[in-house]
Amino acid sequence: MASSSCSSSFFFVLLLIAAATTTTTTLLPTSSLTAAQSINNLTAALDLVSDACAIDVAAKERNFDNVKNIFERQGGLKQTASAFPADSAAATAGAVARAIDGHGPTYMKPTLCSSMPYRSEMIRKGVSGILLNLATDLLASEGDDVDTDVIAMLLGSAAVGGEPKSCTPVAKMDRRASEFGASEQHIGHGRDHINEQLAAMREAVRNNDAASASNARNALLEELNIAPVQGALKYAALIDPSAGSITYGELDKERAEAIAYIYPVMNQIGKCQAALGSARVIEEALSCSPENVMPVGVNEEDIVTTSRSVTDDGIYSRVLNAIEKAYSCLAVMSGDAAEFKEHVGIYRGERAGLTPEGFQD
Repeated sequence: MASSSCSSSFFFVLLLIAAATTTTTTLLPTSSLTAAQSINNLTAALDLVSDACAIDVAAKERNFDNVKNIFERQGGLKQTASAFPADSAAATAGAVARAIDGHGPTYMKPTLCSSMPYRSEMIRKGVSGILLNLATDLLASEGDDVDTDVIAMLLGSAAVGGEPKSCTPVAKMDRRASEFGASEQHIGHGRDHINEQLAAMREAVRNNDAASASNARNALLEELNIAPVQGALKYAALIDPSAGSITYGELDKERAEAIAYIYPVMNQIGKCQAALGSARVIEEALSCSPENVMPVGVNEEDIVTTSRSVTDDGIYSRVLNAIEKAYSCLAVMSGDAAEFKEHVGIYRGERAGLTPEGFQD
C-alpha cells in the first residue's frame, strides 16, 4: 500500500513539473499534439509525400479506385490529416475525399462538380494542399520545437531525389511565381528560399533567440500563403468569359484548380475580420451551378463560347476583390496588405485576352 502511495506521489510530482514547464512554451491543442506525433520523423513525412505523388499520378489517369486505396491507407494522408484541427488539413482532406467519391465541396449540391476533369484536378491539387496544411499547422502549433527537416520534407524543399517533386507545395510555388511576374529571386528558387528560412529558425532556436525564431517562422508562414492565392487568381482568370472560348473539360478542370489552390488558406480568410463574407464570395464564385456545370453526355473537347455562362461573368474580379480584403491577415509576418499584394503580383496569362492590363482591377 505504501509503495502504491509513493508511486502515486511520484507521478503527481512529474505532472506538476510538466505543467510548470508548459507555462513557458506554447500550449498545443490535443489534435495538433496527436498530429505531431504521427509525423515525428523524416520517414513518416516522406511516406506522406510519396502517397501524394502516387495519388497525383493516379488521379491524372482518373484511376479513382487506386486513388482511394492510397488516400485511405493506414497512416496515410486522410488519417494523418484527420488528426489535425478540422479547419485546416482535415478540411482540405475532406474536399479531396468528396472528389474521390464523385461529389463537389460541401457548400454545393453533391451532384454538381462531379465530372471527371473536376474530380481529377481537385484531387491532384488537393493532396498538395494537404501537405501544405500539415506543414503550416506544425509550424504554427509546435513553435520552436518543430522539426524543420520534417517541414522541409512535407513542403518539398528537402534535397531528396533531385528537383522538387511536381506534387509538392514548393513545385507549385515555383510555377506560380513565374506566372505572376514575381521578383527574380523567387522564380525557380522556392526550395532555396524556404530552406534559408528554416535554417534561420534553427539558428535562432540554437541561440535561444525567441524573437528571431518567431520572425523567421512567421515570414515562412506568410510566404506559404502566396501560391494558394496566385493559383486561385490564375484559374479564376481562365474561367472568366473575357478569356475567350474554352472546352467543357478545361472549364471544369480550371474551376477545380481554382478552389483547390485556395482551399488551404480558406480558414484564414474566413476568420479574417477585415474580410468578413469573403470566404463565401469565393466559394460561390468558384462553385459549380446548373448554369456552368458540364452537361451530361457532352464531349470534354467540345468548345464553349464566351457566353457559356452568365454566372461566370466577372468571376476574376469577384474572386480578386474578396481575396484582397484578407491580405492583411494572410500577411502573417507584417500584416501589411499592400506588401502582400506586391508579393502576389499580377497573373501574366498568355491565352487570348489574358494580359496583365486586362486583369489589374
